[in-house]
Amino acid sequence: MKLNGFLQIVIFLVIVVLVIGGVFYLSTRSTSPSATELVENSPMDFIFKEKIPEIKKTEAVIVSVGDIFMHDNNLSAAYDKTTQKYNFDSVFSATKKYFQEADVSTNWLGAVYSPKGPYLGYPLFKSPVELIDTLQNIGMDVAFRTNHTMDFGIKGLNETSQILKDRNINQVAGYATEESSKEIYVYQKDDLKVSFPGYIYGMNGLPIPEPWMINLIDLEKIKNDIAKAKTQSDFVVVALHFGNEYQRFPSAWQKDIAQQVADFGADMIIGSHPHVIQPADVLTTIDGRKVFVAYGLGNFYCGQREQYTDAGMVLRYTIEKVDGKTSLKDVAYVPTWVAQYKENGKTQFKVLPSKEYIKLYEEKQAEFLSLVNYNRLKQTYKETVEHLDNPAIGFTEYHN
Repeated sequence: MKLNGFLQIVIFLVIVVLVIGGVFYLSTRSTSPSATELVENSPMDFIFKEKIPEIKKTEAVIVSVGDIFMHDNNLSAAYDKTTQKYNFDSVFSATKKYFQEADVSTNWLGAVYSPKGPYLGYPLFKSPVELIDTLQNIGMDVAFRTNHTMDFGIKGLNETSQILKDRNINQVAGYATEESSKEIYVYQKDDLKVSFPGYIYGMNGLPIPEPWMINLIDLEKIKNDIAKAKTQSDFVVVALHFGNEYQRFPSAWQKDIAQQVADFGADMIIGSHPHVIQPADVLTTIDGRKVFVAYGLGNFYCGQREQYTDAGMVLRYTIEKVDGKTSLKDVAYVPTWVAQYKENGKTQFKVLPSKEYIKLYEEKQAEFLSLVNYNRLKQTYKETVEHLDNPAIGFTEYHN
């Protein structure tokens, strides 16, 4: 019995070797069907062809920055007396990569814009159209309007609206026509749609000739707009221009507004206006959802030089849609600093990604920066990270 059993095993192994060798031989012959074809055409075909569900996945990378507006010192720095023109390309040369690598990018755009001066800084801001040209060139997609939208009345609003439209930059919260005020900007990538309604606390007491011209922070309107946005998109990012100037923490009013906006159905909330960075948080809604809120993104580019006002961030986040379900996949920040330096005896400005330029200076590759600049750059970087880093909610500095 032991011998017979041994013979059976040997015979079985021989058969297995012959079968495998035969399949291999056939698969290597150019005139013969492949091993895969043999399997596919076999009576067991239905086993190998069983459908494995395909996971449909779409991601959109979005970057948002805070206030962009110009004071007199920014205007004089960008003006070339020889050509008698303005140029802002160098201002964003160190940070443009973040906008160009993103699927969609947003900012809060202060002032009115025109091809004709005179151009003015505080308190009524009027700026050259060349800044909008630069923003278009670096890849800016959305301009949330601010409390300075009506600084030069209807004429300023209409002219700015046309300038932005001509450059394919979508204006949100300020409108030249009643028809456009009814539209909610929606970005689409494949099957993923993200909407960006925006609202402003006020116009500094300046008149708003028609209520539809400016999206004010009106809770009933916001509630209705979010409901509408949800019929048009998968994910709603609400932009709020609110908060007390120069206050590094959100006020009770900001927190209350943010909570109500989240309860209305917003999926994410971003804010600006205080001219300093405010922390981020995660709110829990009445229906149990988690909503990320960045209360204040700070100044991205302006002429303010007081402590904290010269620092900002690039908020970088990914929205993901997997098999019909959309969520905030990740969110992080890049600390930035508005450098003011001398070049050929003239004051210049440049928005720097802080950590990168600390390293470049130490490697002697950012020689336009003075030692004073370097020390201030390190200081603002430290201040920003200490103020923003919150591992408990998954919000930390972005590392690419």
